[in-house]
Amino acid sequence: MKLKIMLALSAAMLSSPAAILHAQMAVGDSDEALAGQADSGEIVVTARRQEESIQDVPISISAFSGEELESRGARSLEDIALLTPNMTSTGGGSGSNTFSIRGLSSTANNPGIESGIGLYVDEVYIGKSYAFMTALSDIERVEVLRGPQGTLYGRNTLGGAINVLTRRPGEQFRANADFTYGNYDQYQLRGSVSGPLSEGVSASLSGVLRQRDGYLKDFARDAAYQDEDLWGVRGKLLVDLGPRTELMLIGDYYIDRSIDGIDQVRAGALEPLDGSPLEDRRVGTNFASRSERESYGISGRLSHDFGFAELVSITAYRENKIDALLDQDFSVADISFTGRTQDQQQFTQELRLVSKGPDRFSYVLGGYFLSEQLAAVTIANLGPDAIGTSETSFTHADIDTKAFALFGSATYRFSDLVSLSGGLRYSHESKDLIFSQTLTPGAFVMPLFGISIEIPPFKDRYRQGALTGDASLSVTPTEDLLLYLSYARGFKAGGFNATITATPPQSLEFDAEFVNSYEVGLKSSFFDNKLRLNLAAFHLDYTDKQEQTRVGTFFQIQNAARASSKGFEVEILAKPHRQIQLMGGLGYTDASYKRYEDCDPFGADCSGNRLQNAPEWTVNAAARFDQPIGGKLNLFGVGQLSYTDGSFVTPDNDPQFVREPRTLVNLRAGIESVDGRWQVEAWATNLFNEVAIEYSHEFLGTVYSQLNPPRMYGVTLRTGF
Repeated sequence: MKLKIMLALSAAMLSSPAAILHAQMAVGDSDEALAGQADSGEIVVTARRQEESIQDVPISISAFSGEELESRGARSLEDIALLTPNMTSTGGGSGSNTFSIRGLSSTANNPGIESGIGLYVDEVYIGKSYAFMTALSDIERVEVLRGPQGTLYGRNTLGGAINVLTRRPGEQFRANADFTYGNYDQYQLRGSVSGPLSEGVSASLSGVLRQRDGYLKDFARDAAYQDEDLWGVRGKLLVDLGPRTELMLIGDYYIDRSIDGIDQVRAGALEPLDGSPLEDRRVGTNFASRSERESYGISGRLSHDFGFAELVSITAYRENKIDALLDQDFSVADISFTGRTQDQQQFTQELRLVSKGPDRFSYVLGGYFLSEQLAAVTIANLGPDAIGTSETSFTHADIDTKAFALFGSATYRFSDLVSLSGGLRYSHESKDLIFSQTLTPGAFVMPLFGISIEIPPFKDRYRQGALTGDASLSVTPTEDLLLYLSYARGFKAGGFNATITATPPQSLEFDAEFVNSYEVGLKSSFFDNKLRLNLAAFHLDYTDKQEQTRVGTFFQIQNAARASSKGFEVEILAKPHRQIQLMGGLGYTDASYKRYEDCDPFGADCSGNRLQNAPEWTVNAAARFDQPIGGKLNLFGVGQLSYTDGSFVTPDNDPQFVREPRTLVNLRAGIESVDGRWQVEAWATNLFNEVAIEYSHEFLGTVYSQLNPPRMYGVTLRTGF
C-alpha cells in the first residue's frame, strides 16, 4: 500500500509539466491569454549571503514566503518539514524534536552534543535544538538549504541550514492580526505593526499567543499532555545613519510551557497497568510533570555600503533555558522520573564584506566568533516500585565553548554561459568541561546495579581545527536554465557525553565528524516563470559520524566509522491558469552505515543498517484554487498532501522502535477581500485522522510510543491594512 501511494503521488507530481502544457493550450496561446495569468513571481533568497534569485543559486534550496506559509497553514518548522523534500521532523518531547535533512538528523538529547543542522533567525545562529520549536510569526521568508553549508554558515551545518527571516520595518504604516479557534479548545492570536517613527527611523512589533488542550489524557490525574501553551514577542528598530549606513536592532522573547514529552505504554512489563490501545490516546501517571522553555536575545546588524562592496557586522547575545521534570515510566506506578535544566548563553560576532555590482568577479569575505556557556543538570530518579526506596542522581555539566572562523567565497563568470565558484573556511573550536555526579544521601541501589555512581568534579578539554570548503561549476545555456555540479566538505566539532553515567570517566569526549558532499542539479523555468522544475542528485560520505544511541537507561554519543547517504530531490511550482497554483516535491534518500561496529553495549555490529530518522521517500503535493466574485471578493481553497516513509529510531534498526509511515491531508478554504483587508478561512489538518507511531523507546522492560497529532480543525480570521 505504501509503495502504491508513493508511486501515485510521484507520478501525479512528475506529470505536472505535461499537465501544464495541456492547460496552456486549453487556455490559448495568445498573448492576451498569457497576460491574464498571474505570474508565480521571482523568489529571492540569501543562501550565499547576498540577494539572488533562487533559480541562480547552485544549491538545493526550498524557500517559502510568509504569505505562502500562511496559505498552507505552516505555524512552525515542524510544518515546514512536511513541505520540503528529504526533510522530516520526529517528536521526542520537551523540545527535543529531531530534524533530518538527507538522512542526517539533529538528535540532541545529550546536552554535550549540538545539532548537525544549523538554524539561523535573522542571520543569528541558534545553538540548541529545543530552540527549533518556536512558533512562526511575522515571517518574511524561510529557506531550507540541503547539504553541508560549511563555508558561509560554518559550525554545525553538515546536514543543511534553515534560514528564518522576519519582516523588516517599513517606511509605510502596516498592521495585521489574526485569530484562530479550533477543537481541543485551541486558540491563537498573532499581530504585528510596522511603520515610521520619524525621518530615517522605523520600527515594528509582533507577537504570538497560542493555547491548546492536550490530546493525550491522563486517566489517573486531572491533566492532559501534548498541549500548547506559549507566547512570544519581537521588536525591531531600523535606523538610517546616513545615505550608505544602516543599523537594525532586534530584541525577542519567547516562552513555551507545553508538556510534550509524555509517551504511552505500548507493551512489556507495565502493560497490565494501562491496557488502553495507543489510538485511545490515554495514559496514567503518578507524577506532576512540567516543562518550560525560555529563549530571548538581542542583536544588532550594522551595514555600510562602500559602493564596490557592503560591510556587514552582526552582533548578538542569546540565552536559552529549559526546565523540565517528567514521569519517566508513564504509568501509575512510582518507578521513575527524569528531568533536566539547561541555561545556555551565547555571544556571537560576524563580519562580512560582500562585493556589489555586475562585475564578473564577486566575493564574500568574513570572520566569525562564538562564546558559549552551558550549565546543565540531568536528573534521574528510581522510585519505591522499582527498587523499594527512592534514589535520585544529579549529573552536572558545565561546558565553556569558544569558536572562531575565517572564510571566503568567490564566483568568477567566464561568460554568460559558465561560472565557477569556490570557497574556504578555517574553523577552530575549544571546549572545556567540568563534570560531576551526585546521589541522594544513602543511595546504594543505583551504584549496585550499575545505573549511576558518585563522581567528584572531573575536567576534560577538547580542541579541534579544520579546513573546509566548497566548489561549484554552473552552466546557463539560457536565462531560464541552470545546470550545476558542486562539491562541499563539512565539519562538526566533537564534544562530551555530558549526561548520566555508571562508570568512572577516563574521558567523556567523542570525536569530530566530517562529510564530503557531491551534488549535481538543474533549475529551470518555462512559460514566463509559470512553470519551475528543479532537480538535484547527491552523494554524501561521512567519516566518524556522531550517533546517539541508548546505553542502559540513557543516551550516549558514539562515532560511527563510516556512513553514506545518496538520493535526489524534485520540486515543481506551476501556474497553468491565473486561478490555479500547483506545488509538489519528491525526495529519495538511501542512507546507511558503511562501518559501525560495537554500536551498543553488547557489541552489536550496525554496519549496513539504515541511519536513524532517515526515511527513504518523502512526497508532498499541494494545489490552490482562487475564484473571484464580483471584483471585490475571492473564494479560495488549498489542498495539501504529504507522505513520509517509515524510518528506524535506533542504529540497530530494531523493528520495535520505528517511526511509522504516514499520509497526511490538510485542507483550507475561505473567502477574502481582494484588497487584502480581511480573510475568513476554515481548515483541517490530518483530515482523515491518520494514526502513526512518531517515536518509540524501551525503559526497564517496557516499550513506549508517542503518536502523531490527531485531526484538528478550526476557523481563522485575518485582517490587515
